[in-house]
Amino acid sequence: MRGTGSMPIGYRWRSSKWFIIGTICIALFADTFLYAFLVPILGYMFETRLHRDFSELQWYTSAILALHGYVSAFSGVFIGHFADKSTDRRTPLVISLIGCIVGTCMIAWCSSLTVLFAGRVLQGVAGSVVWIVGLATVADTVEQDAIGTSMGFAMSFANAGMISGPMAAGLLLELVGYWGTWSVPLVVMAIDVTMRVAMIETREPPPSAEETARLLPDAQSSPTATTTTTTTTTTASNPIPTPESNFWYVMLSDSRLIVALLAQVTSVSISVGFSATLPLHVQQVFGWGTSLVGIAFAYLTVPTIVFSPVSGWLRDRVGIRGPSVAGFVVQAILVSLLGMVGDDRFPWAGGRKHGPALYVAILLALGIVRPFGSGVATLEATAVIKEYEAKQPGIFGPGGGLSRVMSMTEIAACLGLAFGPSISGYLVETMDYAVMNWFWGVACLVMATLIYIFLGHERVDGEHVNVQSQNE
Repeated sequence: MRGTGSMPIGYRWRSSKWFIIGTICIALFADTFLYAFLVPILGYMFETRLHRDFSELQWYTSAILALHGYVSAFSGVFIGHFADKSTDRRTPLVISLIGCIVGTCMIAWCSSLTVLFAGRVLQGVAGSVVWIVGLATVADTVEQDAIGTSMGFAMSFANAGMISGPMAAGLLLELVGYWGTWSVPLVVMAIDVTMRVAMIETREPPPSAEETARLLPDAQSSPTATTTTTTTTTTASNPIPTPESNFWYVMLSDSRLIVALLAQVTSVSISVGFSATLPLHVQQVFGWGTSLVGIAFAYLTVPTIVFSPVSGWLRDRVGIRGPSVAGFVVQAILVSLLGMVGDDRFPWAGGRKHGPALYVAILLALGIVRPFGSGVATLEATAVIKEYEAKQPGIFGPGGGLSRVMSMTEIAACLGLAFGPSISGYLVETMDYAVMNWFWGVACLVMATLIYIFLGHERVDGEHVNVQSQNE
């Protein structure tokens, strides 16, 4: 539908920066909402619809959450590859909704474990598209000095979905029953569909080497220009391998990016590990019902929603390293303490009488510091890819490499989705809740050390890029 002239109706606001960012934020919200929505009602589904023994709940909860991660990680490589080749990012975002809707309906109507797991697979692929293509769209839309703030807002919506999903499911299951509970995901998906269809992308491809060369000063007027011209001529006479063949080599050789990806795996693993183990733990230790479990997720995530833009703004001002190191160190302390609360072996940590209040206080504190340790990979990956393309335009092809590098961050996140519930579930079942938390506390300290050593130092330069490419 078009308005006057050749412009679609509402082109100005539909293609505006804030509407595009808002659309991606809603898409991320919908993805995390649907991901976490299932957790509080799995117990009901297992006993009432699937007729499984309650003792199997912890194992299947971990398996379902891990499956989502494995599927997203496997599909992420292909999604990033084809998204960079595509001239339109809106189309894959819209198509992914089909998989999301079908997968959600399969889960809601499931009468067997096969259907439940198949629906989760479709949700995983659709979610992978949202994170890879969506974050690449945000990175393309905003200026470099505003990426941290923009990603912070995006993470706020993602965290809002992560909290409101289980919170809504837990509360509504008791109030309106099983089918009434599923009406909320339908409303969320309807809003998501409307915004994705309405969005008009205005992506500009990165400049090619030829375009950059035309903008350079005359070779005789500048020594730098002479060097650049010579380099361009040499490159033209000795062509480097195609961008598709050297992208992964260049990226996987960058220590900054590798550490950032490890931070992503660790951060997501901890977050999802809580989602997989918190409901059963607080039910057994404190006797909380599904509504209180939902509120517990709120204590953990509401502060994260508020402080994610703050952490992004701070990173735009002072860099990634300082806030990230502080975030992981404080998380290590809080996570370790959380494992002791309510445990009779540690009466000083509140015991079962005063434990719930202390547990809630630590959840709130974790919610505040988590944004400063999460999101490292997305920001660092965006910075690294843009530095490479600025130093050697066209190195990753006419479509750039943003979608592919975002697929790397998505794969890292998906590995966290897989490792988190698997490791947490294993440690809780074979040892106990406290040991699981201590394990993640040590992981946080290791990541803080790696971030301090490797991040915050620019390593991308023209010579480095050329050497990497020619040695491919």
